[in-house]
Amino acid sequence: MQTWQIVLIAIGAAIIVITAAVCGVMLYTSAQRKKGVLALNRVTGRLNRFAGIRSFKVLSNVTLQTGKKESIQVDRILITFNHVILFKVCSQFDNIYGDAKDPTWVSVRTDKKTNNTLARTVFDNPFRQAQKANDAVRRLLTQHKMGKVQTEFYVVFGDPKANLSIGKGMPVLSDKAFRQLLTRSKYSEDGPVDVNEVAKLLGGEA
Repeated sequence: MQTWQIVLIAIGAAIIVITAAVCGVMLYTSAQRKKGVLALNRVTGRLNRFAGIRSFKVLSNVTLQTGKKESIQVDRILITFNHVILFKVCSQFDNIYGDAKDPTWVSVRTDKKTNNTLARTVFDNPFRQAQKANDAVRRLLTQHKMGKVQTEFYVVFGDPKANLSIGKGMPVLSDKAFRQLLTRSKYSEDGPVDVNEVAKLLGGEA
């Protein structure tokens, strides 16, 4: 076999490998996107069912000002008679690693048989984003003399397959933990919050 033939074979093999890698990334990205939509729909459906029978409200895609030229979007906000609860919904569905102080978290997909890493994705710390949004809501409520309204925030990984390895004590929930959260009696109790007034103040899509 001549040298030029060997070179052509090597180039062809390299192209095949690169193409396979690109296709793999595209398929994984597409899967993440679809999983993200399903996760958000799953969380939204449960919030709507919870709110619907209690005269509560669920707001979607609320944009809050965090500075003169800065803003942040909240995926979902649940307004009850006692609380304003913010939810940052995450689409990652692999092994999740992170802590409160980390600027970014990591999603790692591994082969169950070999434990080899198949994909690794870095994303902005969702806890920080949710905390920042909660601070913005608190400022807004205080400015409108509603500072006594209790607020909470949670990061929810809405896909049941997400495996969380994160700092202890953080308001970060798996799909199962999110379902359990809504069973807490304190969220169903009567209270002083004017649901419609708070919803109007925060805006968003009801």
